[in-house]
Amino acid sequence: MSSRNEYLQKKAHRLIRRAKAYLYWETYSPVFALAALFLALFLIGSFSGLWQWIGDPWRLIVLVAALILLARALWRARRFRRPTDSQSMRRVEEDSEVLHRPLDTLFDRPALSEDGWSEHYRKAEDKVDRLGNARLRPALGQIDKYYLRFIAPIVLILSVMVGVGDSFERLRHSLTPGWLHGAWGDDITFEAWIDPPEYTGRPPLYYKNAESLEVPEGSELVARIIGTKSPTRLKISSRNGTRHLALTRIGPESFEVRTVVDAPSQASWRIGQTRKFWDVQTIPDMEPEIQFVREPEADKRDRLTFAYSIKDDYGVETMTLRMTLLQDDETAPVKTRDINVPLGGPIRSTDEKSAALNLTKHEWAGKKVSAVLIGTDGVGQTGQSDITYFTVPDKIFIEPIAKAIIENRSLVMEGAAEYKALPRLTRSDWRNRPWFDTREPEFRLERAPESIQLASTLIDAITDVPAGLYEDPAVYMGLRNVSSRLHYARKQSELDGLEDELWHIAIRAEFGILGSALQEMQEAEAALRDGMARRAPQREMDALFDRYNEAVDRYREELMREALENYEEAQQEGPDSGGGPNFNMDEIQALLDAIEEANRIGDTEGARKALAQLAELLENLQIQLQPGGGGGSGAPLPGDLTEEQREALEDLADILGEQRELRDQTREADRAQEEGNEGGQEDGQEQSGGQEEAGQGNPGGDQQARPGQRDRGPLSGEELAEIQGRLSQLLEDSDRFLPDPDGEREGGGDEESEDGEGAGIDPEISLEDARRAMRQAEEALERGDFGLAEDEQAEAIRALRDVGRALAEEANRGREGSGGDGEETAEGDGDPLGRENDGGELDDSQADLENRDPAARSRELQEEIRRRASEQERRKEEREYLERLLKRF
Repeated sequence: MSSRNEYLQKKAHRLIRRAKAYLYWETYSPVFALAALFLALFLIGSFSGLWQWIGDPWRLIVLVAALILLARALWRARRFRRPTDSQSMRRVEEDSEVLHRPLDTLFDRPALSEDGWSEHYRKAEDKVDRLGNARLRPALGQIDKYYLRFIAPIVLILSVMVGVGDSFERLRHSLTPGWLHGAWGDDITFEAWIDPPEYTGRPPLYYKNAESLEVPEGSELVARIIGTKSPTRLKISSRNGTRHLALTRIGPESFEVRTVVDAPSQASWRIGQTRKFWDVQTIPDMEPEIQFVREPEADKRDRLTFAYSIKDDYGVETMTLRMTLLQDDETAPVKTRDINVPLGGPIRSTDEKSAALNLTKHEWAGKKVSAVLIGTDGVGQTGQSDITYFTVPDKIFIEPIAKAIIENRSLVMEGAAEYKALPRLTRSDWRNRPWFDTREPEFRLERAPESIQLASTLIDAITDVPAGLYEDPAVYMGLRNVSSRLHYARKQSELDGLEDELWHIAIRAEFGILGSALQEMQEAEAALRDGMARRAPQREMDALFDRYNEAVDRYREELMREALENYEEAQQEGPDSGGGPNFNMDEIQALLDAIEEANRIGDTEGARKALAQLAELLENLQIQLQPGGGGGSGAPLPGDLTEEQREALEDLADILGEQRELRDQTREADRAQEEGNEGGQEDGQEQSGGQEEAGQGNPGGDQQARPGQRDRGPLSGEELAEIQGRLSQLLEDSDRFLPDPDGEREGGGDEESEDGEGAGIDPEISLEDARRAMRQAEEALERGDFGLAEDEQAEAIRALRDVGRALAEEANRGREGSGGDGEETAEGDGDPLGRENDGGELDDSQADLENRDPAARSRELQEEIRRRASEQERRKEEREYLERLLKRF
């Protein structure tokens, strides 16, 4: 095929296609003209926003009419035959006035002989070369006398120009099924504001008279439209493109949309010609900057202390101390550990803030590490400090047993690998196995990591011959329990918590009962601090406060017990060997009340500060009891007591301690009964260290029935009833706990009502109440009613404390009556809360309570009532009465 022939064929195809299009238009345009007109009217109304103004039924009428006419035109079009290629070629040849159908010849080929065909084909090519475009015949002129065929397209183009940018949304809105309500711009109200991310702590930002706001990245844009039932979607334009957001109905004529803005954007609404724009300029969130201000070092309490600085635009929410172990082998895998650093809330900027971490229980205690501080803000961005090096503080143990326990604890922590697979024993192996070997070492201990096996062997060695080696039976029993767990464990998960248990045993071995009480108090404090930091529910916080208060009470009791022992040793060395400050219980109780009150009203920072102050006070506390008016809590001094009074107080303290421990065991048994299993074994083991103290100086001498010595789950009701019966019998057999009648008369009966603590306490009635409550608790335990038994035990504890106060009051009256070291005192001259005057002269305000400042007296009474209302051992009715009194203040 020559190039000329190829050109002519392309020209012929182009002319034929155009002629066919003209034929289609001439054939079908009159049929679809009316339907097209109504469709154009609907589009004009959509693009111009007309339907948003007038709404239905007009939009619906035009749309339905257009659809009906379109369907009618399609039905009529079926009667017309579609134009063919032959008709199109004839139209081209006709309009160009060319004869003999040259287009047919151009696409034809000779059938028989090619003689003369080339000449004929050449003439046809010459004619095709002269062909021009076909002419369009008038098709609508006869039916369109008003030139709507020109007006409608022009108006449609103008409407598109009017609604440019919103044309698609308006068309979608017009085609939405349902009734379209009209709305005029004057009846519509637009509202918008910005909700910054919660971590920024910023309040909402409102578009009042401003159309643009600078907001943090991640803020939420809230837009509302009020006054229309059929609004369009909100349009959001940014560098990421344009999108329309669906609306949420919040009222009959109110709609809302929310979206998170991460980049500069523009939000807009358009109802007809009413337009509303809101520009949102985002502010990038900077990464936190954090540095060490003071290098980490160990303080006198074996804590890792350091200071750091923080800078962030909206605050660092969490901070982590990431430690990396320094190893001699450079090819060894890198070991890192993350330690959470409590912040107490987001910190935006601080030049120096101190932190103290107790890492003595950490597996790397005593080892050198490198560390960095990593701060994380609310959006998840992190900042890292420069690297620093230090040695992780460890606790120095002196006692050989304690040192051995800590070494075995290190072995247990090293054996964190999984146990080996179970061995497959042959029939011969089964026959040769010991019949009564319940430990089954081939299935248990021999599958454990080597360090676990070594720890088991060493613990067995130091507990093999306990005679003369263990002064405290709790240490020995705890180690035997650990040994049993190591021997019987089948997998690593069964050893969970073992390192903590060994730590508690080591503390008990090194520091005695007081060390265990201190450890228990520190753990309760950590749990309480964690609860305040994560804003735990009030019910959980109440339980944490109860646990902390009980731990503080036990620690104070052990402090007093140790102080008494130290004083007696000092008195044996010489009468003047005593000395030192006394112990003010009111300060501790005031801080406890402040913590609980601050947490109740939501003052988390105040509660945290008071808790830190109380922890510092308790841990640094050293009590030395001394004769004379040295100032303090008003508690009787050993030198002021007769031998009989001292023994009575000691025996009463032992019974009170055992009764409190028995109540804890009853509560544990009640919980296990509710859960339907024997849970609580680990809790009992953790408390065993603090409960061993009950047997020290036990007036009954029965070491087997003591509730603190156990290494199993909760006791049964019969066992608890047996222990309760023993305590009740001890109380029944002794009247030594009643004050001397002469001593009571010596102080005066009527003047006792002036004392804020001992007012209205009849020791004889209180002792009888304690006996009755113990008997009823024993009966309830025999029936298995643990809830009632726990209530009666709490009542017995309260009554025993009243008896103890009566004994203390007798000693105080005796001391005041004798004048102490020559100073004269009178009933009612002391502090209304029982505090002494530090041995100084009494001023006028102390000499006469009636002459004191009423506001000061009111505050003191309020603190005393608050203290008593916080004592959970009091009856519910009494606490409710005290709370009603508090409301009057």
